Amino acid sequence: MDEKELLGLKSKTTLNCTICDKCCEHRGDIKITPINVLEISKYLKIGVEEFLDKYTEPAPNEDPERVIKAVGEKMRCIFNDNTTFKCTIHEVEPMQCLVFPLVPWDLNKDLFINSNQCVLKNDKKMKVDKWLNSNHKIYKRNKFIYQKWIELMEEIQPWWKIIPKETQGKIVNLLYLEYDMNKNLEKQVLKNIEETRRIFYGKRHFNRS
Repeated sequence: MDEKELLGLKSKTTLNCTICDKCCEHRGDIKITPINVLEISKYLKIGVEEFLDKYTEPAPNEDPERVIKAVGEKMRCIFNDNTTFKCTIHEVEPMQCLVFPLVPWDLNKDLFINSNQCVLKNDKKMKVDKWLNSNHKIYKRNKFIYQKWIELMEEIQPWWKIIPKETQGKIVNLLYLEYDMNKNLEKQVLKNIEETRRIFYGKRHFNRS
């Protein structure tokens, strides 16, 4: 990869959006974490199982992750309104959508690079912090959970195919379904991530190292 400038929260870079919807086309790769599942289900006022069934599908070769469905000839994100081109879940959008066109480099230090993948050609510059947190402070609110989720996936995905089916099912239910929507969602997700780790390492027949 070519060297790119590392951007902190106080950095300014070319960022803008005219709702052209091009970043919502040819998708099927937008990953969602358990906190996204819960927040979007609550926002849509539907049950978690209905949300998972209607709007998501397994991430190809990346179990147990899930992605938002893409529909139509252009494989448009199912949450993109093809009339207004606006995201219908913008207030609770996944981290992958929130940061685009930025790419996380080191979330512990809030460092990013600008991928320059946005098709919009402009010279408008904006602070990274404003870009990330102007939308209901999603980045600030969910960054820690997102990091813990990525860590968990990096640990269990290399071994997923040899995990017994029964244990796989238990992990999937724990990560996506076993929640009380009337209680603190963030705490429950973090608790279930740690419980998943306990089950995973408790069932393995090889050393953690």
